[in-house]
Amino acid sequence: MGLENREYLRDSDYEPPVRRGGRAWSMCAMLIAANVAVFLLQLLTASTAGESAVENLLILNIDDFFGRVQVWRILTYAFCHSRAELFHIVFNMMTLYVAAQLVLTVLQEREFVWVYLFGAIFAGLTSLIFYAFQDPGAQILGASGAVLTALTLAAIYHPRQKLLLMGILPLEMRWLLALFIAYDLMPLLSGASTGTAHSAHLGGVAFGFLYHKAGFNFTRFFAGMQQNSRVRRARRNLKVFSPDNDSRLEAEVDRILSKISESGEASLTASERRTLAKASRELRRKNGG
Repeated sequence: MGLENREYLRDSDYEPPVRRGGRAWSMCAMLIAANVAVFLLQLLTASTAGESAVENLLILNIDDFFGRVQVWRILTYAFCHSRAELFHIVFNMMTLYVAAQLVLTVLQEREFVWVYLFGAIFAGLTSLIFYAFQDPGAQILGASGAVLTALTLAAIYHPRQKLLLMGILPLEMRWLLALFIAYDLMPLLSGASTGTAHSAHLGGVAFGFLYHKAGFNFTRFFAGMQQNSRVRRARRNLKVFSPDNDSRLEAEVDRILSKISESGEASLTASERRTLAKASRELRRKNGG
């Protein structure tokens, strides 16, 4: 799956992004490095028969995802690329880099990574649904869906930002995105087979619009979940002091001592013995013992 056969993008009239904490590119660089690392593993584990062990374990298809419940594939496929076409990974990573420069002027780095990963998942699910009806045996791989999520947000945040197509033609981001959408829609509408997962590309675009329209913030959402979990654990471990409890315990101890005085210790029940032991522990605790 790729954004193949599209013009090479280079910046035009580009304004540098606002750097956040002096690390504007670290997370983007990590995503690119992860994609390159997986691609190298695909090559290194390739057999003479043309199969790649890593690729077979990570790419997305209907049988493995639904039939064998190998759910990790809904994300890992987006880190694999075509071994036969080097341009596949090169173009995706270059497009990711360009889009990240624009998106990171608005989003924090961690949020950008969450958006990228969930964009990949959404694009994968979209493609699985499409191929369930069109081509159940299809193999899906490539970062294009996630990359198009980033490109969509770049166009939303900076619609009039210009890039140069082929280093010649200046084109605003909004029109560049429109071209990409048209490129992916035409084969789906015509029923033509191109060997490219256009449905995943459009899924990535759709997720970018959905993320912006719904006002999602994954970083805040997960931070809230973590905070709620801490509060629940704290509540479970919370011990509440109650003077009434102490008064009732003292009254019960007085009654038991009176019983011992009248009938002897042998007359105590197991429950009364436990009460005395509890009172003894409380007394030691109060005295710092």
